[in-house]
Amino acid sequence: MKKLNTLHLKSEGIKDQGVLSEMMRKSVCFFVSIILICILLAVNVLASDQNATSGQTLGELKPDGQMAFFLIQQQADIQGSLNDMDTAVADASGQLSVVGLEGTNARKILQNLTNSSHHIAEAVTISPEGKIVAAEPAIYYGSEGADISKQEATVRFLKTKNPLLSPVFPLVEGFNAFIVLYPVFSPSGAFMGGISVSIKPGDFLGAIISPKLKGTNYSAWLIQKDGLVLYDPDPSQVGKMLFDDPIYKPYPQLLNLGRTMVEERSGIGAYVFLTKAHDKNVTKEVYWTTVGLHSTEWQLAVTQIAP
Repeated sequence: MKKLNTLHLKSEGIKDQGVLSEMMRKSVCFFVSIILICILLAVNVLASDQNATSGQTLGELKPDGQMAFFLIQQQADIQGSLNDMDTAVADASGQLSVVGLEGTNARKILQNLTNSSHHIAEAVTISPEGKIVAAEPAIYYGSEGADISKQEATVRFLKTKNPLLSPVFPLVEGFNAFIVLYPVFSPSGAFMGGISVSIKPGDFLGAIISPKLKGTNYSAWLIQKDGLVLYDPDPSQVGKMLFDDPIYKPYPQLLNLGRTMVEERSGIGAYVFLTKAHDKNVTKEVYWTTVGLHSTEWQLAVTQIAP
């Protein structure tokens, strides 16, 4: 019993160090974003910046402290929710290390995890061979035994055995989602497999952002590094590929902005695109920053129609 307790404490220490490291990294990123945005607001010589994203140069954009603050608030809310999700999965991983990946106790852990947040569509345990061992809630029992070893996220996870946030991809369960995936190690340190939760990005992000947009002149959207639109108040935009979809082709300023966004963690710009009603083109000012977990990043943009 003494040996088991020692090993358990060691495992908890490793997990806590990982969580603390992630929190410290995200805190640094958060404050770096604030500093960068403040610099962009303060420096007027950006009028000659070669990275201007529209016919309206950055120098012609009037500094907007309220818009920058609104962006930071959304970043904090989204990042906080991601961190909470990450911590919950890490905790479940520690519990599974004692009871195993299947059986009544394992299912109870998965059920508690799915019940902890209405954003979690599904929680599963994964074998070292990349097969789904147990799934909750019951509607997804049919996915148990499915071989997901060829999925990009599973391949990377089984190779590194590190926590990850995946890009959005089609799940075997029949819907698109991103997953937060954690390894499970036995008390002796042996790799047992993993635990993951699946989250539908539109539901997750919409619940955080949409209420904050009400009563403001702002809009907001998020993209992955590959340009997949994860959230937009206009539902017709969600799931489209910014760099490939025909609807965006006539708007080179928007495409140039998107390429800049995935390369730079934060910034400001402007572009021309359709209104939400799709009835005319307007110029939109944009401030953007970054959120993410485990080296996977999303670009968050807050926009308003230029006067």
